[in-house]
Amino acid sequence: MSWAPKHFYIALVVTLYLLFALGMRWILADAAADRDDFEQAWWLSFRQMTFARNSTFSALPDSVRRSAEALFAAPPAAAHETISGQYHGQWPVAYTGQTTAYWNGTLPEGYLRPANSSNVALEMSLDADPAVRGSASLVSGTAQLRNGVGTYLTTLDLQGLYWGDNGTAMLFGVPEISAQTAMDVVRAMPSRHAFEQAQAAYSQTLDGQLLSYKLPEEVKDSCSYQMYLRFGAAPGEQYRAQMIMFAPNCDVLLAAPSTQPVAGVTDAVFRQKGTRYFRTALALLVVQVVLLLQQSRRTKTHAGLSMISHYMLLGQVVIDGFGFHLHLIGSMSSGLINMVLGFVTAVAYLFSMSFNIRYLMGVWRVHRPDSIEALVSQGRDGILKLYLRFYAVMAVGLYIIYEFSNTRDMSSQYLLAAILAAIYSYWLPQIYLNVQRGVNRHLRVDYIIGITATRLFVPAYFLACPDNAAFIRPSPLIWYLVAYNLAQAAVLVLQRLLGGRFFIPPPLRPAEHDYCAVPPPPADEESRIDAEQDASDPAHTCSICLMPVVAAPLAEPAAAHAVTPCLHVYHGECLASWMEIKLECPVCRTPLPPT
Repeated sequence: MSWAPKHFYIALVVTLYLLFALGMRWILADAAADRDDFEQAWWLSFRQMTFARNSTFSALPDSVRRSAEALFAAPPAAAHETISGQYHGQWPVAYTGQTTAYWNGTLPEGYLRPANSSNVALEMSLDADPAVRGSASLVSGTAQLRNGVGTYLTTLDLQGLYWGDNGTAMLFGVPEISAQTAMDVVRAMPSRHAFEQAQAAYSQTLDGQLLSYKLPEEVKDSCSYQMYLRFGAAPGEQYRAQMIMFAPNCDVLLAAPSTQPVAGVTDAVFRQKGTRYFRTALALLVVQVVLLLQQSRRTKTHAGLSMISHYMLLGQVVIDGFGFHLHLIGSMSSGLINMVLGFVTAVAYLFSMSFNIRYLMGVWRVHRPDSIEALVSQGRDGILKLYLRFYAVMAVGLYIIYEFSNTRDMSSQYLLAAILAAIYSYWLPQIYLNVQRGVNRHLRVDYIIGITATRLFVPAYFLACPDNAAFIRPSPLIWYLVAYNLAQAAVLVLQRLLGGRFFIPPPLRPAEHDYCAVPPPPADEESRIDAEQDASDPAHTCSICLMPVVAAPLAEPAAAHAVTPCLHVYHGECLASWMEIKLECPVCRTPLPPT
């Protein structure tokens, strides 16, 4: 009887499976029938559209419509074979108050528009078919909008047409493309001729492809933008176009012919810019690694490492961390060549960071031996906490740079400048250590100058060069950062030439230890009495060479004595040789100030 329940459950599972399969087949068949019905209805509506009956252009506010008509009616100024490329611009937002499509004073739920009178920045990428004389070529692309403080607003999928004969284009942007988008593009055309050409172009393109688009009900409604452009003459492989950008269902006017034009470059120029930048950044990273290796070889000993600030190296590690993440993110949004070079540059930053971390750990072990031992004793947990803190700093810094790098709002610019100033204060800990030690003999001059110049390249390129590959607008505050970082480097070089405390007034300088001071009396009473009876009798023994120490002036110059702050006495040359290796007293391990 035990087999009966088993067969019952098997039969139940098979039955449920068959019912599920039949149900899914019926659902899919029904969905396919719905799609077929939608496609037939869509094509019928699309082919029956006429400019007089279906155009939405005439419903635009008068000022917007007249401006668009003027753009398309103007005589040709330039004839570009294609408008494929990367574009950018920024304009003030205006509400016309004349749109009747929705206008009742409030936006429908889910709609998001920029604030009136604020600034909106546009970054646009277009891909257009080569223009054919007498006809229109299809254009597709994406556009990203940010508000006046650099905050992301929306990403638009673009569809439209370009007329190479007169250098005009019409684009329609929506947050998500659907089957309705092509119909909206045609209906937004500014003239009967453009309407009919767009209708013919999409009829050929969408034939058999309509089912690949989402249904209108599958796409969430939001602000949609109509863009009318006229391209003018521009040098080389650059673009300049007067543009009107208007959202009829949100009453937002972003650009008008009276405002600054949208600027762009061809994809080839954009790739060349990216390639040149990544190659330069890669070469400078190689220079940084070479300089770091030369510097680390100069300070191999305990004494040398103790003269290097671990906070200075930590600051450079943070810069390399930012460089790695920013270049890795940048490589993901570039073409194939730039993607490869960007990835290689990001790996090079990681490589440079690993060398800096290795040097940092050696210096840290000298300055903070207790913290290193505590970290090692915690095992993986301690290392994990250290990495989590590091990447938390990276995440916060990247967010701030991402949010505020594309804005002219001065408060945001000052915040970005403060963040960059904090990151680029990596020389200050070394300057402070040099003041404490009183010398700066262990940092190579070529290391100071080379690291300063190479690490300033990235912020100077993106925030000072108006023609940079990322279209980031220049900020005058970058020159304060450059001057600030160069001033730190100049102080370090002068400390090497004039002493670590050259800029501190003599009354404020800390007292320097005199290694030639009179030796203290011997610790035991018998040796002290003997020394008082005969001044030439050695009262101390050098713990380095284990030979007697005769106090100057009776001693030969080679055997002149040296007294440490902890009052231990050595031969001058013996202690000098020891301090080249380790800045600690050989007897009691008290830190020794450099000579």
